[in-house]
Amino acid sequence: MSIRPMAALIQSVAEELRNLAGSTEDLHRLVCHDHLEHDVDYIQTVQSIDRTTQILDNLSTFLAAIGEEANEEWNVALETALGTIRLSELKRRLHPAANDAQLSANDGADDDGDLELFG
Repeated sequence: MSIRPMAALIQSVAEELRNLAGSTEDLHRLVCHDHLEHDVDYIQTVQSIDRTTQILDNLSTFLAAIGEEANEEWNVALETALGTIRLSELKRRLHPAANDAQLSANDGADDDGDLELFG
């Protein structure tokens, strides 16, 4: 059974959200150049990316604060929850103590996700 202290799990999820906030901010910078030359829909989309960045960052900080307050003795069983995660690297980051075989056994395949290109 995969068990992890609740405080450590919350901190891991907070870090994932913090990383996503950074990635979203990078995306915002990428699409935001010369935004005044674009139509209203474009500007609203850019503002939506900025809001998403702020929400992810706020959720990260919120969860990190909860993790700091969580009792170190609280543990959570992760088998079911890890089974819902399709990205193996994300599984490893959320439960680093579990070995690769244990994580792969939960989903039947060691897949880093699908790549879909839009044309």
